[in-house]
Amino acid sequence: MRAADIEGTVIDRQGVRHTVRNLEIRGSTTLEYYVAGKRRLMNMSRIERLHISGTAQDQEAPITVTLRTGRVEAGTIIISGGSTTQDDIGGGGSHVSDRLTGRTGLGPLFVPLSDVQEVLFVHSDDVPIVPDTVNGSIIDDRGKRFTVSDIRYRSDEAFRFRQGRKKRRVALRHVVRLEFGDSPGGEIRPVTITYKTGKVVQGEVDASTVRLSGEVDHVYRSRIDSAFTGIRSSGGSFGIGLNRVKLVLVDHPADPEAEDAEDGQQEASDR
Repeated sequence: MRAADIEGTVIDRQGVRHTVRNLEIRGSTTLEYYVAGKRRLMNMSRIERLHISGTAQDQEAPITVTLRTGRVEAGTIIISGGSTTQDDIGGGGSHVSDRLTGRTGLGPLFVPLSDVQEVLFVHSDDVPIVPDTVNGSIIDDRGKRFTVSDIRYRSDEAFRFRQGRKKRRVALRHVVRLEFGDSPGGEIRPVTITYKTGKVVQGEVDASTVRLSGEVDHVYRSRIDSAFTGIRSSGGSFGIGLNRVKLVLVDHPADPEAEDAEDGQQEASDR
């Protein structure tokens, strides 16, 4: 989604309100925050309101995110740089990567993230409300089936893979099936992706279990064992690595009109 599509009212910690278009946070229309220690990446087109509490000095500030569906998530947002002076608002501070930007009727707006208290997003009627979670079944390499809700791939709601030298990304809500094949070395696994539209594409993923240089135990285990995560039907946490997953089946409610799965796909050349 382009920054031009995001509009809203920004309220800073002094209570000053700014009507903003082309709104971005950290140069992106995707908000990053943490809920129960797990990373969330949420497109602003899905957010109704966000509120950052705590103080301008907090580097881990409490955040409440209200989605357009009505769901409310409480977590934390990482803020670097601490507080800045009032002169930084509008003129731009030194923490270029850690600020909210956009345009107002008076020109460009730059607000350090530490000075943002609330954002009330405004969405046009033609922007669809995306369901909160992706649910379905995950089958491991031994044939065991798990019913899982809020399925995510490496903390994201999109699945990333490669086709040759090109990187691909597709939202899980546009997929009905991910089938992982075997590979001789076990490091690069082929994957067959079936879209809601019926389109089928082939790709590959890196399923290597080699520990990276300097990688501590808990980071290594999380990377290897938690490529796909979610909530079990019993209520407990679920995680499985790319080296063990065989099949991901995504549930979809009855929909009389098929969505265009290509909308969720982005590509970038290898650098």
